[in-house]
Amino acid sequence: MVERELEPFGRVVRSLSGNPVFGEVRHYLNAATSDGPATLYVCDDEVDVLAASQAGCFAVYVNPDAAEPAEGAMLSVLEGESASLVFDALLDIARRFGEWEHDMDMVRLTGGSLQSLVDISEPYLQNNVVVLDPALKLLAYTKGVPCDDPITVELIEHGYHTEENISKFKLHKRFKSWSEDEGYVINDTHSICKYTTIVKSFKARSSFSLITVMMCNNNDDLDYLVDVFGMFTERVEHYALRDYPDDKPSGIVVDTFLKDLIGGTLNETAVAERCQYAGIPPTGRFCLFYMEPSENSVPSSRLLSDVSLAVAPAKTMLVDDAVTVLCFNCAHDKKTLHFAPETCPHAHRTNSERLNNMLERYDLTCGRSSKFTSLSKAPTAFAQAREAFAASKQRDMRARGLAVNAWSHIFSFDRYGMDYLTNQLPPEALELMNSTYAGTIIENIARQDAASHTNNYEFLYAYLVYERRNTVVAEKLHMHRNNVSYRIGRIEEQFGITTDDPQLRQDLLFAYRVREAVNAE
Repeated sequence: MVERELEPFGRVVRSLSGNPVFGEVRHYLNAATSDGPATLYVCDDEVDVLAASQAGCFAVYVNPDAAEPAEGAMLSVLEGESASLVFDALLDIARRFGEWEHDMDMVRLTGGSLQSLVDISEPYLQNNVVVLDPALKLLAYTKGVPCDDPITVELIEHGYHTEENISKFKLHKRFKSWSEDEGYVINDTHSICKYTTIVKSFKARSSFSLITVMMCNNNDDLDYLVDVFGMFTERVEHYALRDYPDDKPSGIVVDTFLKDLIGGTLNETAVAERCQYAGIPPTGRFCLFYMEPSENSVPSSRLLSDVSLAVAPAKTMLVDDAVTVLCFNCAHDKKTLHFAPETCPHAHRTNSERLNNMLERYDLTCGRSSKFTSLSKAPTAFAQAREAFAASKQRDMRARGLAVNAWSHIFSFDRYGMDYLTNQLPPEALELMNSTYAGTIIENIARQDAASHTNNYEFLYAYLVYERRNTVVAEKLHMHRNNVSYRIGRIEEQFGITTDDPQLRQDLLFAYRVREAVNAE
């Protein structure tokens, strides 16, 4: 860093391969007055340089008339300004960077934000810098530094890396280097970002904690930048250790808030206040997922890490050993069960699809709450998701002939709430619910199917669920649409019912739900 700062004062020659850190700058007088390597000494005489070196000190040799560096000098400033001017410059360098370090430490010690840390660092960092959380959500960035890199512009615009960009990182194995390499990861391939990048990632036990990226769009002197970036990331590390401990990939602030939230200990006023610190809106279109690792699956910490990356920028946390996800990014007010691709931050792959694919690999299931619009309803949503998960453990995943959603490993409370209801009822109440007129009809249909090896039970259910639309029913059941009318006519005639009666249709669907829930026990 000092080498770069002294370039306007002459031809700078570096003779030392190391990278020492100094507390202050002084003129060299003699060995008896030296403080050793804690101080950088300025010498205008080769004899003093050698003496300082032999005394264990680091020296800058300054001689405007010399063409060769002095033996033992850390740096030599040749063919330029006088020693007094270089000394003044070094004092100014120490003052400026010392003030910056002091200001950064004050932000950290007074509880300031990462954005505040970035704001006061812009003049020193010179380049565009972003700080991301483990879910690749943007936490802070250099607002005053122009940026024309498409990836970074898109990140700032959306507030998180899009699915397309995450796919690029995976394709080029960026996550691997970030998670495995120690120190700074420098990438000059320009395969994703149009500029060289310097990355410093902080790690918890099961995931990233913070990822800090400098894009060299204004200054590309890597030796200098690593020094300056290092002073900055030393302070970022405080936030990584404080806010992102091993088992909290969403961060302590978010994790504590969500646990208090689903625990029902916050009123609406407290929810609104703490939302500001957690970066979550108090109102919106929310849903909550709940999943537990099985004895033979991945550990909860690994599941937590994988889920966090899969559903970003949704928030994940561990509640006991269960992984819980709060998603709040759906932009569509009419989607009651699952996100539509065009309204999800992941575009063509919604969180539901991404979660379902991951759960399929691990042979796990999860429960999903009903959609809710006020964050204060999170305790109810958490209970719904947990009960939907319990329903998934009762049902055979490979033999759910009546499931109509596309996600084979996600159980929505809207669909399986009847399981919860039947679990609360005594046997005599279940018998009453099963013994309705509609319940008797579908029981007879199921019995007849078993005797004659037909599938009228599933056919009638599909016919009712898809609102008697012959084309849709035919497509779902892989049959010709003309056969739909014939089949339903035969069923109506055989069991003495008419599906033209809207009340009977409603009763039959309810009876199906009850029978499915009871038989799942």
